[in-house]
Amino acid sequence: MYFKANQPIVLASQSPRRNELLQMLGFDFQVIPSKKEEPKPGDFENALDYVVNCAKVKTADVADNLAEEDALVIGADTVVVCDGEILLKPEDKKQAMDYLHKLSDRSHEVITAVNVRAGDDEILFHETTEVTFFDLADNWIEAYTNSDDPYDKAGAYGIQTLSALFVKEIKGDYNNVVGLPIAHLARKLADAGYITLSGSRVEC
Repeated sequence: MYFKANQPIVLASQSPRRNELLQMLGFDFQVIPSKKEEPKPGDFENALDYVVNCAKVKTADVADNLAEEDALVIGADTVVVCDGEILLKPEDKKQAMDYLHKLSDRSHEVITAVNVRAGDDEILFHETTEVTFFDLADNWIEAYTNSDDPYDKAGAYGIQTLSALFVKEIKGDYNNVVGLPIAHLARKLADAGYITLSGSRVEC
């Protein structure tokens, strides 16, 4: 099962995890990360407004500078939210440890906003997943934050890496926590006619 892209597709993200998830659909695409500085969370009323704005900023930055006018650009942004506080990528070990102590033995939300632009047409949606952590021992947090893993990930953890050992329960889309709700995205792209399913003789 794979899809054929009906026009050039660009992923406006340097995230290797989003790259790998988009590759699942089977078509070729370019990776052109946005160079636009992200806004500050404090400028927005809530986490959803913030993450949606970040996704739109990334997508617009890449789309507005493309030579290919018919290209479709996919931008996304992911945040971790605990008690209404947005936990971005940690700046240092202390902040990473603070984040993990905050997430320990409780539930939090992971929100990913996805923005798709093709010329004047736009698709915008978001996915929310609830993640619950075990009670994390101090030595586990210390050992994990001594690695490189927490520092390029919102909330200071990646569910697809060793910090999966922190996760007690997940409600919702696992891939959303990784960084891209690929099942939701595939359906949006197919419904809009941007990609076509191959490998089936069944007409839908």
